[in-house]
Amino acid sequence: MKRIGQTKVLLRLLFFILFSLWVIYPTKAAPRYKIAIIHSYEKNYHDAKRYRSLLEKELTAQGLKFEIKEFFLNCDELRYDAEMARSSFFIDEITKWGGDAIAIFNNQATFSLLKCNNPKLRDIPVVFSGVYHPDVDLIRSYPNVTGYVDIPDYAATVRMIERIMSKSRIIVMSGTGMIDNQMWLNLEQQCRKEGIKTFEGDVFKDILSHRIIKNPYEEGKTETINEKIDITVVMRLLSEEMPLRTIQQTARGSETYLMLTSRTYNSMDAQEFFINPSFATINEGFGANDKMLGGYFTPLETQLKEMAEGIALRLRKEMPKQQITPSSKQYVLNWKVLQANNISTKDLPEEYQIMYIPFSVSHRYYLLAGYISGGVLLFTIFALLIYKVIDERKRKLEALRNLLYEHETLKLAIEGGTTYAWRQTEDKLSFDSHFYKLIAHTGPFITLEQILPFIYPDDQEPFSVNFLQNSPTKRYKGEYRCKFNGKYQWWEFRYNVICHDEKLPVVTGLLQNIQEFKDREEELIQAREIAEKAELKQSFLNNMSHEIRTPLNAIAGFANLLTNTPELEEEDKQNYVDIINTNTELLLRLINDILELSRLDSGSANFNLRKEDVRTLLSSYYQTFGVQVKPDLKFLQDFPNEDCTVYVDASRLQQVITNFLTNANKFTQTGYIKLGYRYSAGEHAVGIFVEDTGKGIPHNELKIIFSRFYKHDEFAQGTGLGLAICNSIAEQLQGYIEVESEEGKGSRFTIVLPVA
Repeated sequence: MKRIGQTKVLLRLLFFILFSLWVIYPTKAAPRYKIAIIHSYEKNYHDAKRYRSLLEKELTAQGLKFEIKEFFLNCDELRYDAEMARSSFFIDEITKWGGDAIAIFNNQATFSLLKCNNPKLRDIPVVFSGVYHPDVDLIRSYPNVTGYVDIPDYAATVRMIERIMSKSRIIVMSGTGMIDNQMWLNLEQQCRKEGIKTFEGDVFKDILSHRIIKNPYEEGKTETINEKIDITVVMRLLSEEMPLRTIQQTARGSETYLMLTSRTYNSMDAQEFFINPSFATINEGFGANDKMLGGYFTPLETQLKEMAEGIALRLRKEMPKQQITPSSKQYVLNWKVLQANNISTKDLPEEYQIMYIPFSVSHRYYLLAGYISGGVLLFTIFALLIYKVIDERKRKLEALRNLLYEHETLKLAIEGGTTYAWRQTEDKLSFDSHFYKLIAHTGPFITLEQILPFIYPDDQEPFSVNFLQNSPTKRYKGEYRCKFNGKYQWWEFRYNVICHDEKLPVVTGLLQNIQEFKDREEELIQAREIAEKAELKQSFLNNMSHEIRTPLNAIAGFANLLTNTPELEEEDKQNYVDIINTNTELLLRLINDILELSRLDSGSANFNLRKEDVRTLLSSYYQTFGVQVKPDLKFLQDFPNEDCTVYVDASRLQQVITNFLTNANKFTQTGYIKLGYRYSAGEHAVGIFVEDTGKGIPHNELKIIFSRFYKHDEFAQGTGLGLAICNSIAEQLQGYIEVESEEGKGSRFTIVLPVA
């Protein structure tokens, strides 16, 4: 099983790869071919549309894109010279059109196009089909011409008639021309080999020997002449010389059948004279009329399928195995004609193929199964609908019982608590009676104007603006201080709007005393603030203890070395003294920063606020700090033309900018430090910034850089309180600080202050 699963995965992967290649490298668009088709007969002959539609269908099945142009030779109407001229004209027209191939139907058109000797024909691939009397030598003289022939098998068709109709008189309508004589000769040779009798001569002499003529008054009037035939005979009827009455009398025999061997006016129309169905050795008329029962020949569908394959082969510049290919013959019967003549299909040989069976007959068992399945499905759906209706009724009854139970439960809860239900009726409210008792109100309704005096004065305006106003929201919840029970307490007004089609919306709500929840909420808030203060105090003490201990340890350690190591050299002693002094300064700065931050937090820090020009302040800061910048760095200023006035304490602002510049100088090794400002008219504020090309700050540390004792580099000098102090100063000045930084490229610190 595991191996089968792996095989499926590989096959899917291969399909995906092939599909991807097909999408990425699409195949070259197939060419569109021009195909001319030439009919032997007139434009409106009965099978013309079938020929074209079947050929188009089969060409499409071959994957060809094409356009078709039709030509009709109308050979039955033209003399030989006119037929040759018309055929040559067709070839010229096809050449002008740029035809890629020529498809020729049946004997006469094939013969005429090859016989007219137009040399242009040799330059175009030609495929013929339906030729039952080919001129082999003429065809072989054209190497570019290939096709399919349906040479009649007369004996096989005669035996088919015998098998279905028993012993019969079989009439062949024939002309007196050379081709008709040759065809009759071929028929006689085939019948002689099979032991089938043929007759050519006095028609009535042969017919009367089989007839049993009775008194028409005794047997009743009938269109048929009764016959008793004990041997099958094939009779030639010379239709061009024989009177029409003779043909009519011959055709009325009860065991007489027409066998069509060629297409002529006489033979095609003769079917109408015969009371019995006709047979054929060619496919002319099969499927197109109700008289042709069948025969042994190539059906039109097979003929045109083979022709389409041949055309596709020639358009691919390939040649068939043989120039003249015999078509595939079949024993075929027309289902409609079988039914019209009450001919049973039970005992027919397996090789007999019944064609043109209606879909309702050929698929009757599937249709029957479909009808039964559909009926069962409809019955099932109907039963399910009934079950659903019954189940829905049960569910509604159960829901109604539950609703009544919930109503009684809610009623009991309201009676014993401080929650009151209400609903809106027009412009009034209807509360339950317990609420009316609480506020000493009489009457079934109360208006908003009557409720308003119970509302706390500061809450009356919000209540009037928001409660039960035309709002798109369908739910509302508002909290107001109300004096319903003698003292102001928090109450919650809550309601839902239920909309019905073409009806006024229904508003239902609850009024609930939430003073207890408010008291609990206030207690929780106070407890959380106490916990946060304790946590912050503990964190501050821990950080401060660590920061103070570090310089104290350095001072104590190096002082002990100076005291207990008298043999130290003067240079080492001086270094230790410098270290002690440095850490002493750091300790003093730390204590000063802590005291400064404490004053800012408590609000006791002094701020001498007055209007100052930004350009003037920054110019002085630039001059003051310029001497402290590292020699390898450029110190730039970026001041726009327009000046701004801010309401600040200049010394406090200098403290912030100096901290920005000190940090930039500390963490920048190459590049520049830039001091500047930008005015934002939209915010009516000015942003004073310090930009550097230093090491930058990691993205995950940007949110904590203003925390107390935060230091990006633990080994760098500083207390870690500078940015926290700057942030507090910015807030005191009604401003805020923005930070933009990218690790490895630099940072930009901006204090944004309102413009005076």
